[in-house]
Amino acid sequence: MHLTQLDIRQVRNLRDVQIKPCQRCNYIYGDNASGKTSVLEAIYLLSIARSFRTTHIKHVISFDHSSLQVFARLENNNFESTAIGLERSIKKSRIRINGSDVKQVSILSALLPVQIINPDVHKLLEQGPKYRRQFIDWGVFHVEHGFLQAWQQYYRVLKQRNAALRKKQIKKAITLWDEQLIQFAKRITHSRENYLLGFLPIFNQYVEKLMGLSVEIRYQRGWNPDHSFTETLNSAFDKDTFKGFTSFGPHRADLEISHNNILVQNSFSRGQQKLLVCAMRLAQITHLKKETNQQSILLVDDLAAELDIQHRQNLIELLVDTEAQLFVTATEQNSFVLPPEIESKMFHVEHGVLKEVVQ
Repeated sequence: MHLTQLDIRQVRNLRDVQIKPCQRCNYIYGDNASGKTSVLEAIYLLSIARSFRTTHIKHVISFDHSSLQVFARLENNNFESTAIGLERSIKKSRIRINGSDVKQVSILSALLPVQIINPDVHKLLEQGPKYRRQFIDWGVFHVEHGFLQAWQQYYRVLKQRNAALRKKQIKKAITLWDEQLIQFAKRITHSRENYLLGFLPIFNQYVEKLMGLSVEIRYQRGWNPDHSFTETLNSAFDKDTFKGFTSFGPHRADLEISHNNILVQNSFSRGQQKLLVCAMRLAQITHLKKETNQQSILLVDDLAAELDIQHRQNLIELLVDTEAQLFVTATEQNSFVLPPEIESKMFHVEHGVLKEVVQ
């Protein structure tokens, strides 16, 4: 899928944007605070109904309005068109696909896979395991249709077990949930580990191309691999009862990412971390296309940040090679050079007004 039309209303300082993006590379330039990132934010909203910049939707809605709207037309490889729209206020969301209301955001996400590379990508490495679980779960969700259901069921049972632990219920009432928890934990763990088998060879190729070195990724299940999850729950029961929550499981899983046996967050510079996460994002969208023939949309905010000219040019060439639809922002009109055969459009944004630049 790729966007053929994009309408944005009341997203930050963007009031009434209407553009027709091209299928390959869309380059958006302008001064800082002009609205470049807000265009990417609107596309991201259209995929998962929330912002990558804030958890508070009120900060995304234009200050003198009560809601925002984003509308787009998508087209697949068979030239079949799909209309999708999102309206969000502080209190509610409304999603429409081809004129019909849709309740589940997951339907929207499955239809429009979106990845982002921005100046905050280092958080994937430097901050907690939550971000790395989100990374791998995005990939599994898009290639394995049953994963979301298992994930949702696991967290539903986990919530019930934790409630029983907090209430200090008798052991039988707490362990009543263990069988289901173990069942869904096995499915989630198997899906994640199976996903990594296909992801890692592609990732290693991108790391070599971007950085000229090797990086190891190891999946940590969320409990000691020398013991089964059943054994772990049994041995941790007293600890869980004392703390009031389940200490081990897929909800505590992590990706351990290292170079020469040292965690990259402790040894890589900010620029190296950005390149590494770029390799991870590139590998994900390449793996998705390989497994499902589904194309992603890739948002790249402030491409020049933390990268020298050579790494910047190398990265843009790899981004283009994925054949994903690109939306790239920069402060300068000529931050990089596209291969001449690549279809592209250029847009300039100033004070929230976005206009196509005739090249």
